[in-house]
Amino acid sequence: MARVAPDLPLRANLSALDNIALIPLYQRHYSAAESNRQARQLLEQLGHADIALLRDPDMTAAQRFIAKLARALILKRPRLVIDHPGAMLYDVPYPDFIRQLAAQEEMAGIWEIYDFSWNQTLYNQTLHPE
Repeated sequence: MARVAPDLPLRANLSALDNIALIPLYQRHYSAAESNRQARQLLEQLGHADIALLRDPDMTAAQRFIAKLARALILKRPRLVIDHPGAMLYDVPYPDFIRQLAAQEEMAGIWEIYDFSWNQTLYNQTLHPE
């Protein structure tokens, strides 16, 4: 399982690309060049390559979410858990934002959303990307 949550912050002194590239660099022992290539490719697939050089303090909430999402997706786990998206995506209509990301062709696995019960009417509990 991979997780995107408010309590899993980005490293503020690193760019979005570096935050994402840390995962394959340290967990899979890829070279820095290969880790950066994978991170850049994932940001491109998500349609947000433009945030690659932004650091956490320079990002909007939605951009920060994309960086956290890419960091989780690069793990290539079959299950993605998004914890309290409203706390992270306060600057966009987040159910639609998440649906659009999950519906992309490159996304695989099951996306589950855990949120407060009063927000459940905003979206389905589980997203199944095509």
